[in-house]
Amino acid sequence: MALTQAQSLSSEILSIVNTIALGKRCYIFDMITHEPGNVSLSMVNPDLCDDSNLSYKQKKVIIALPTGCYIAYSGLLFYGFENMIATCGSNFEFRNGITVKNIFWTQNTPEANTYSWKPHGIAVSKFKSHVLFCLWNQKFRQQSIGKVMKIRTEKNGVPNNRTCIEIQSDKNTPLYVCPTYIAENGNGDICVSDVRAVVVTDAGGLLRFRYEGNSSKSNFDPYGICCDSSCNIIVADMKNDKIHMVDKDGEFLHHVTYEGIKMPRALSIDSNDHVYVGEWDSDSIKIISR
Repeated sequence: MALTQAQSLSSEILSIVNTIALGKRCYIFDMITHEPGNVSLSMVNPDLCDDSNLSYKQKKVIIALPTGCYIAYSGLLFYGFENMIATCGSNFEFRNGITVKNIFWTQNTPEANTYSWKPHGIAVSKFKSHVLFCLWNQKFRQQSIGKVMKIRTEKNGVPNNRTCIEIQSDKNTPLYVCPTYIAENGNGDICVSDVRAVVVTDAGGLLRFRYEGNSSKSNFDPYGICCDSSCNIIVADMKNDKIHMVDKDGEFLHHVTYEGIKMPRALSIDSNDHVYVGEWDSDSIKIISR
């Protein structure tokens, strides 16, 4: 009991080791880290179709989308658009708005007449062998459900739809309400931020655990998610101005904070376990580390 109380109060203050200036305040929606120290961003800022104020001269921002869509990267940029996942090769395809040219996945399921699945978070396997993404049925309250798709890829990101896993329920109980962001852990687990919970399944889709915050009184509100080299799960608790660190078995380790933390939304991590934080209203990306 004492250990649980101590854990619920623990917090680790990390240093801001670097920042990426954006030139104007932005609502960061999703983010990808590229080596060495670069990012691609998705923002909810219609005026950023003119991206001349972003820091491209510093070559820190590779691709910036003013569309508020979910993104992932593996040589190609994967992005969600309407009821499909598409790919592109460069930022220039977005200068005049999105024009879908290469469709990776689109809705074609028996549920199509019942649900219009909307893609949410996207992740590329650490081994680049498959793409994971969340789908939501665009209904609310008790009717809201979601699922995760895992599609094996061939060369150049071409989907092999014959090798596909759908993850939706555990013993006939729905796993997801509105799955939002997704990450693959180093042990192959699939980690998804959902309504008031992080849902973790193994690589085959069997439920391992649900993490619902570190206190029964917490108003846990998870968004961006990533995993470090020790298979710890790092999740942004945006509305509570916190970042949670959870181990690979779902045990709360501590909160991560840094000076001035406010509404962390998008998270990404590099090979040195530096965590990149995109806040919901900020003029820079914070890079934090021990």
